[in-house]
Amino acid sequence: MSTFMTRLAQDTAGNTLAIFAAALIPLTIMIGSGLDISITYMARAKLQNACDSAVLAGRQAMQGNNWNNSAEGEARKLFNFNFPAGTHGVQDAVFELDQDEDDPSQIVGRARGTVPTSLMNIFGYDEMKISAACDAKRDLGHNDVMVVLDVTGSMNDAPSNGLGTKIERLREGAIGLYRALDDQEGGSITRFGLMPYSHTVNVGRSLDNRDILVDQQYVDRERVCNWWGCNWVTGSKIVHISQSSWNRGRGGGGPGNRQYFRESGSACIEERPSIGNDDNPFEIDEVVRRADIDDRATNGNDELRQFGRYDPGVQEGHSQDGCPSEATRLQEYDDEFDFQAAVNAATARVTGGTYHDVGMLWGTRFLSRTGFFASDNPEEINDIPVNQHIVFMTDGMLDTGDRLYSAHGVERYQGRTQGFGSQDARHLSRFDSTCDVAKSMGITIWVIALDVEDTGDVEPCATSEAHFYTSDGSDLEEIFEAIGQGIGNLRLTR
Repeated sequence: MSTFMTRLAQDTAGNTLAIFAAALIPLTIMIGSGLDISITYMARAKLQNACDSAVLAGRQAMQGNNWNNSAEGEARKLFNFNFPAGTHGVQDAVFELDQDEDDPSQIVGRARGTVPTSLMNIFGYDEMKISAACDAKRDLGHNDVMVVLDVTGSMNDAPSNGLGTKIERLREGAIGLYRALDDQEGGSITRFGLMPYSHTVNVGRSLDNRDILVDQQYVDRERVCNWWGCNWVTGSKIVHISQSSWNRGRGGGGPGNRQYFRESGSACIEERPSIGNDDNPFEIDEVVRRADIDDRATNGNDELRQFGRYDPGVQEGHSQDGCPSEATRLQEYDDEFDFQAAVNAATARVTGGTYHDVGMLWGTRFLSRTGFFASDNPEEINDIPVNQHIVFMTDGMLDTGDRLYSAHGVERYQGRTQGFGSQDARHLSRFDSTCDVAKSMGITIWVIALDVEDTGDVEPCATSEAHFYTSDGSDLEEIFEAIGQGIGNLRLTR
């Protein structure tokens, strides 16, 4: 008997089955909970991502701090896109969002739902709750925006959709930029400058006397007589018109009178030689360098760094001339009415050829922190960084006619623009070069091509593809608004 009991105690056959049976319940609980928890974790991560994306989209769609049904609709549309019904089996998904009562620049979102369990329901756990919180704020900071506007003759034409004229579309649409950046309640400061351009720019009143030449070169006509009679012949003869010759009655604002020129509302300029070049011959390189942006005359006799006066009354041999409206330096505007009035004034004179390089060059000069207007352009205001932007809008129709009197003189007779290829190609090279310099200075460039079939000349100037827009004129306000929204820096606050 004792032998049998001993053998029975030593027999382990079947123990594994007993141990497995004993361990089955906790093992099932462990595997089931792991599976359900994994699914729940993935569902919650997806819910958080959808919540974050939605509040960002909703804040991006707002004009300033105006929260409305349209902005809310954009938020909900993106939430539903990123978290469609049935994602990971989630039931009763709810997404709520609204404007923060204490901070109108912030949108607050909350999402929740339940995840049905697959194995844990055996033990009485039918579902697991998930939730996500998300806040988005347009952290505008401070922004300086130089708006460079094409006001050339072609802007008086109707756009391809036939709605009015392109310049009218511009005047009506530019307000979208102001609306999108209006964040006075949030404490952000946005300053706008306006740089209308054609074949020259009207910037004389923003310069000092030392920046303007006293004596400068103009094309002259010569009276040639023979036995048939006398005729005026326009040639490449260049004369210096000084104050004394002006006083003999050549008319206009006075080539030698810098102060009178600067007090005039028609103080357009002639460009100076590229830095490092002489003025005899007078050479403007096809490459623009940082020195060409920033270098300034040290005194009233520093002629190679001074600009000429654009004076059709003295210039001869040209087929067309014109001076656009005056440029305005960076400033704040109290409301939409004031900004609209400024845009209307800047676009009041629509005439002339199209020199993209001249407009971009002076837009960059007005923003440079190390040049003519350095005192206008602090890196910070109240310890908050100031971001710099150029919004460049053109109908893209380059026109640098060789007898047009431009910021580069009369090209046929004075031949100032250097480089290879056609005259248009040399000016496009200067435009591209100026865009590159501006980007290297930390300036973000936004480009709008209005009713342009071939955008190859202007699209590369934009900071990226996302900074380039095309328009037929009917959607300009929406495009300006989109640019304003893009200028604001969105960030998640939770």
